[in-house]
Amino acid sequence: MDGLHIPKSERVNTVMEKNMVSMTQKMEVSMIGKVKMNTTKGLLVYTPLFVLIWLFGFAVLAYPEKIPENILKNGDFDLHLDGWHHWTHASATAIFLTEGNKVKPIVGKNAASIKISKAGDALWHIQFYQQPFTLEKGTTYTYSLWAKSEKPRNVTMRIMHQGDPWTVYAPKSINLSEEWKEFFITFDMPVDDVNSRAGIIMGIEKVDVWLDHIRLYEGEYVSDIEGAEPHAVQPTDKLTTTWASLKN
Repeated sequence: MDGLHIPKSERVNTVMEKNMVSMTQKMEVSMIGKVKMNTTKGLLVYTPLFVLIWLFGFAVLAYPEKIPENILKNGDFDLHLDGWHHWTHASATAIFLTEGNKVKPIVGKNAASIKISKAGDALWHIQFYQQPFTLEKGTTYTYSLWAKSEKPRNVTMRIMHQGDPWTVYAPKSINLSEEWKEFFITFDMPVDDVNSRAGIIMGIEKVDVWLDHIRLYEGEYVSDIEGAEPHAVQPTDKLTTTWASLKN
């Protein structure tokens, strides 16, 4: 027979080598399959975890601070002027009401409106306020509000004691304009007071005023309206004053 003669022992070795190669290839395929399977299982196990981490991170970025509880009631005037009080001196005349879409409320459907026909002779001759509530000594509070006016004018926002000696804890003059602006005062309460008052005084000038989203809460200022640019105001150097000194 023509051709190369291969000894039997070599033919056996060749067959064994082929079988070994075949087995090796099968093992490689099997291992690759297992790797792929394990990788797939790993992805299935970890994908929900990655999603949860991403969602948590997004939530933290979207809501970096918890919105504090408002001590004041009806601060957005959804219930019109329920919970709020007003007072005018004999030398002043003003109408207190709420208005809707016309004045573009900051939150909700209403804003407080103070129509002034006689301004009186002092800022305190026209007052808008809420009382009573408790403030605790040594606690930090923030008093904030949104306000605008018919034309530029000055008003005073303040936290005080309701009743003799009418101690004022955190008064501050603020300048209003035709555009809504947010103002806030952060202060440390010097005493315990179970009969506190938060308000705005706006006499002297015959210029109408609008108020909305009035808040009083524990802690430093916290923004709760996207895009807001609050105007921080500091209480007077002498934090605690009296009604008599405020008049002067």
